Amino acid sequence: MIAEVITVGSELLHGLVPNTNIDMIVGLLAEAGLWPSYHTTVGDVPECLGEAFRTAVHRADVVIATGGLGPTSDDITRKVIATVFRRRLILDREVLDSIRARFKERGIDMPPINEVQALVPRGAVVIANPRGSAPGLHFSHMETECFALPGVPSEAEGMLREYVIPFLKARNPGLASGLRVVRTIGIGESALVERLQGFEQDEPELRLGTIARASGVDLHLSASSADAMWLQGVLDRGERKLAERAGPYAYALGNRTLSEVVGEILLKHGLTLATAESFTGGSLGAALVATPGSSGYYRGGVIAYSNEAKETLLGVSGETLRRFGAVSAETAKEMARGARERLGAACAVSTTGIAGPDGGTAEKPVGLAYLGYSSSGGDVSERFLFGGSRGDIIARASFVALDLVRRSLGAGIAWSEPSSRS
Repeated sequence: MIAEVITVGSELLHGLVPNTNIDMIVGLLAEAGLWPSYHTTVGDVPECLGEAFRTAVHRADVVIATGGLGPTSDDITRKVIATVFRRRLILDREVLDSIRARFKERGIDMPPINEVQALVPRGAVVIANPRGSAPGLHFSHMETECFALPGVPSEAEGMLREYVIPFLKARNPGLASGLRVVRTIGIGESALVERLQGFEQDEPELRLGTIARASGVDLHLSASSADAMWLQGVLDRGERKLAERAGPYAYALGNRTLSEVVGEILLKHGLTLATAESFTGGSLGAALVATPGSSGYYRGGVIAYSNEAKETLLGVSGETLRRFGAVSAETAKEMARGARERLGAACAVSTTGIAGPDGGTAEKPVGLAYLGYSSSGGDVSERFLFGGSRGDIIARASFVALDLVRRSLGAGIAWSEPSSRS
C-alpha cells in the first residue's frame, strides 16, 4: 500500500514550530509494514488543503492528516473534509458530551467554541481522544482509507497506536513488519555513513535510514515479510551489524534515551551523579530528571553562570578564571570537582562554553565548549566545537555531556536487553 502524510498548520509551513509528528508517524507506520511515499505540509488555507486531499486520495491507499481539528477559526481540516468529500457535518451528541466531560474533569466549563469539535462528517468513524478535546476521524473514499488526527503530538500518537495502526495491520493480516533503531552519538552523519559502506549490499532485504538529531544520529532498519520468523532473524542480524560498525558511538537500541542509559549504568554500579552547568543553564539536569527513577542516582546540580557563582558555589579558583577564563579545560574540571565534593556524589559532569550568537573571539569562537568529568579516579575535560543556533549548541552540549558520563563509566549496548524489539 502507498501511504501519504499531510501535516496541517501555517506554523509548520512557516517554521515557527518543529514538525515532530512526521518522524513519529513514519516510525509507527513501519509497524504496519508501511512507509510513506509522500509527505505534504499545508498551511491553514482551505483551497490548499483541499488540493492536498484531492491529490492524496488519487495516489495513495492510506492518507493520514494531522492538525486543524481544534476549535478556532484557523482549524480548517474538518470543514475541508466536508467540502472536498461532500460529507455534511453533523453534530454528534455523544462526542459533545465526552468533550464536556473532559472539561468538567479539569474543573472548567466547556467554552461554546469547542462545540465545533463535535461536528463529524457524515459517515465518518469517530476516533476517541482520551488525551484531549479533539476527536479523530476515519473515513473511506473510493479505495483510500483516510485518517484525520489532532496536531498535538501526544494525542496523534495515542490515536495511531490505539486505532490507526491496529486497523492497518488487520487489513494485511499475513504481512509481518519490523523496525529497529540503533542510536549513536559523538559522530557526524557523514562519518557514520562511511562506517556503514556496503551494509545495504550485504543486507538487500533491509531498508536503512538515518535521522540526525541534537542527541546524535539514529539508524533505522525496517523490513516486511509474510514470514515472521525470517523477518525476526534478518532484523536481528542487521541490528547487530549496525551496532558493531558504529562501534563506541552506538549507545542504545530502540527508543531508549541517553539519560536512561546513563541512569542504568549508575544504578548498576551503585553510583551517584551531580552536575555543574554554566552555559547550558540547567538543560543537562533537566535531561537527567526527565527519566523516571532518577532520584536513585542524581544528587542535584548547580547552575553557575557568572564567574562569581563559579567561585562561590563550586569553589573554582579565582586564579584559574583569571589565567584561563571561564571557558577553559581547567575551569570545566574544577566545576565538576566542586559539584562532586559539595553534593557528595560519586561523580560529576560540568559544562562551560559560548552559546552565542555574541561573545565569541578568534581564539574562543561561538560554539566552543569544555565538558568536565570528576570522580575518585581524577578529573578530565574534553573540548568541543558545536555548530548551529544558540539553542542547538546548548542542546548538543547537554547530550554530549551525558555521553561523557556514559563513556567514562564504560557503558555500551547490552545485547541481552530486549528493548530494541518492535
